[in-house]
Amino acid sequence: MKIFALSLGCVGLFAAAVQVPAQDSAQELEFPSANAEITKQALRHHLSYLASDEMRGRMAGSPESVRVSEYLGAALEQVGVQSLESLGGMFQPVPLVRQEFDASPELILTDAEGREVQAQYGIEFLMRMSGAPGVRGPFDILHVQKGDELPKDMGLETCLLFHTSAGEQKRMLIAGGHESGAGLGLVLREASSRPGRELGLPRGRRLSLVKDAEETLAPDLTLRGEVGARAKEWKRVVFDPHGGDMAVAERNVVGVIPGRGTETNPEAANEIIVLSAHFDHMGVRSGPAAGDGAEDRILNGADDDASGVATVLELAEALARGEAPVRTVVILLAAAEEVGMLGTHWFVNNCPVDLSKVVCNLNFEMLGRPDEMVGGPGKLWFTGWDRTNLGPLIAATGVGIVADPRPSQRFFTRSDNIVFVQAGIVGQTLSSYNMHKDYHRVSDEVQAIDFDHMLEAGKACLAAVRAVVDGELTPAWEEGEPNLRR
Repeated sequence: MKIFALSLGCVGLFAAAVQVPAQDSAQELEFPSANAEITKQALRHHLSYLASDEMRGRMAGSPESVRVSEYLGAALEQVGVQSLESLGGMFQPVPLVRQEFDASPELILTDAEGREVQAQYGIEFLMRMSGAPGVRGPFDILHVQKGDELPKDMGLETCLLFHTSAGEQKRMLIAGGHESGAGLGLVLREASSRPGRELGLPRGRRLSLVKDAEETLAPDLTLRGEVGARAKEWKRVVFDPHGGDMAVAERNVVGVIPGRGTETNPEAANEIIVLSAHFDHMGVRSGPAAGDGAEDRILNGADDDASGVATVLELAEALARGEAPVRTVVILLAAAEEVGMLGTHWFVNNCPVDLSKVVCNLNFEMLGRPDEMVGGPGKLWFTGWDRTNLGPLIAATGVGIVADPRPSQRFFTRSDNIVFVQAGIVGQTLSSYNMHKDYHRVSDEVQAIDFDHMLEAGKACLAAVRAVVDGELTPAWEEGEPNLRR
């Protein structure tokens, strides 16, 4: 394996990053013969693997997601894409957590006479929690009234019980340097003397990035019913959520094709273009089928975004097997886009290359079907057309792309490119999504893909990419951009 070195410009990986075991060895995987051309055979091969029922919808954090990432890493290596020295391989661990509970939360309150009351979850208290508290008590309760000044020396052993509104509680915590309960052990609030309704297991939050230890927030409980009515009597408390954030193994697939620069501008080799697509989808739908696929519950995501990933694999192959690009190209096949673009957020915020050298991000999303609004087969649209100089410059080279014809859909902000934009980097998406009704449904299957269109679209993508990576075009924001408010 070749390893290419680029300087680190961003913070290092959290120590909490989860190492992901390999599922399929490269020897067991089969790939089309490598060459410098975009081929229908290769596009079909990659897309059919990614969107197969065996991959069960590629849900982020699933065993199938691990298998897909293994396939993608092997596919890039097979065509000559190199790994980054900063990563030591083709994978960037993305430390995720999922909130899970194995029993109802337990809250025991003690009054001044030493009498204990076990509060009923739902009826007498509700819980909001991020993370798994390191301290569960017993806590001595510090009662807080409106207008009180919070003590300066609070920590994980501190439990506050607010006799205020939720808004006043928030204001006081911010003023005291403990926004959302950061750095505290437990936060309680007297809410109502009216009881709620009995609840079972808490509904855990969806996947999220792991928080730094300094960001850990105290569980926030609201007291109601009899427990709320007696709120001023409580002196001590023990709390056990019976669950919390559980580590989930996930990773981005990242490779590099070193730039060669030019005789007149050798420094162009240090400029970086990131080509990206997300490889996750929605997994397997729970509950009864919705009439769009009989008993089929697998959300295969053939167009969204196996088509984009297959295209990026072919672009990487063409660049690695053809003439070396002038600028360096980083391939980012991102995890967990469907649950908040988490893989790309982690990549940008913990960047394995010098982020200041990244010239732009070209993202590829839903290229499997033609869009008649932009000319049909082989034609593409480009998000953020009026925000940068890039779309018009690429179109001027003869590549068949036009402005996104549906700006009201806000596609510019709805894919991984927006994470680069938030960092001030030009980021735009190429697509041919035609608003088909199979979006996020079980009917987004391989058989609905138009591979003739994909082939021509892939060739257009390669021409656009070549114009950028070979230094012919220099992406730049138009005046007043990036404006994230519009």
